[in-house]
Amino acid sequence: MKKLHLLAIVALIMMGLSGCEKAKVANDAAADVFVKSIVNAQGATVYTAIHSVFSYNKMTSVIAQAPAGQSLQLTNFENGGNSFFNEPVDADYSSTPPTAGSYSYKVTFDDGEEKTFTNALSSATLLPANITSLAKNASGDSVYISWNAITNTHAYQLKVMKGTTQAYYRPAFQDGNVPQLINLRIGLPTSDFANTGSGTYTFEITGLLFETTAYDYIQAISSATKDIEL
Repeated sequence: MKKLHLLAIVALIMMGLSGCEKAKVANDAAADVFVKSIVNAQGATVYTAIHSVFSYNKMTSVIAQAPAGQSLQLTNFENGGNSFFNEPVDADYSSTPPTAGSYSYKVTFDDGEEKTFTNALSSATLLPANITSLAKNASGDSVYISWNAITNTHAYQLKVMKGTTQAYYRPAFQDGNVPQLINLRIGLPTSDFANTGSGTYTFEITGLLFETTAYDYIQAISSATKDIEL
């Protein structure tokens, strides 16, 4: 999905594309594959692979290939040519995580040059957060969300949606407590959502696990949501 793709781009390394040949910046790209886990309508945790490729040079197509050989044509984000991704549907999720191993990405750049990039996927996954509470305070001027900490999570993100409109977004943040908290809690003034009016709001907690402590490429994410009337 587009919002998830933007999350992936934020995590990708900001490449310093250097080296010139005949006054032309070399074609280069950053490819990332990671596992996303959610709880489906039946209450089971299910998984899929998310692919994202970013380049400062425009691309015309990107084909992802799994270790077993399956290929997938990635979507050109808003036809801009700089970002390609896959948008999973319910049928793409499985009770077992995607195959670990080296994934390859065949990129065709705007000038016709073709290059292949790779990114490795391990077997590590994250469980979706258990949201224990989502409620307004007694005065009704704030709403609080609480959830149990996710094992092995490096960071969290919080997004609030009203239908298809994003009402609030908090980028990646860490639990800096020592020892880390067992339960986490965030409070937001309801005035933060004044521009989107009353109605049903969906709070989404995303857990992030990065490949290394450089916190650039993503290894796994998980997503959990809960609704509230405001």
